[in-house]
Amino acid sequence: MSLKSPPARPATLVRSLADADPGYAAAKDLVVRLKASAAKLDAEENELMHRLAHRPATAEKTGRVAVLLGDATPEEDEAPDGVRARLKAIAGERVDLRAAIEIAQDRLAKARFGASRAICDEVAPTYAERVKALAAAFLAAYAAHEALLAMTNELSAQDVAWTGHLAPLQAHGLFGHDGGKLAIWLKEAAAAGFVDKTDIPRELAV
Repeated sequence: MSLKSPPARPATLVRSLADADPGYAAAKDLVVRLKASAAKLDAEENELMHRLAHRPATAEKTGRVAVLLGDATPEEDEAPDGVRARLKAIAGERVDLRAAIEIAQDRLAKARFGASRAICDEVAPTYAERVKALAAAFLAAYAAHEALLAMTNELSAQDVAWTGHLAPLQAHGLFGHDGGKLAIWLKEAAAAGFVDKTDIPRELAV
């Protein structure tokens, strides 16, 4: 007897979070943009630190030194004190960015929860249908396993050396000797309202 091919994978039923709530897409985009700004700030800081670490070992012509010399004040991106000023400004900007990212991520989490609830409301009937189908398949498999065990137990009771002639294929690893994981799964499914407790065999009721 050949086994039947498994059923085709069902078509996608779940919408994306962005489709369910445009506000989620906007919140996610904001988080991405803020994180990109933070990364850009880090890169700028690293470049400025590198410039300071590798500047020539000569007297620094800071803005104040330029005034004393009667020279024009150096451009900020050229003057050592200008670089330090920018590094100080970066530190302040980073604090603001971190606060903004934290708030934006909180908004994204709330938008995700709301969009997720909308999606779950949409798919709930189909989800329940598929859980019930799985429960029915589990119970049918359990009944088939019990029938197999009845035969192997009878063979053993008659002292038949059956394992030398028949491959021992009891599925204790799947069902356990006393229901095992299946009993636990059925209990959880019943608690969630997907399975009627009266449909659970007595030996699987835990």
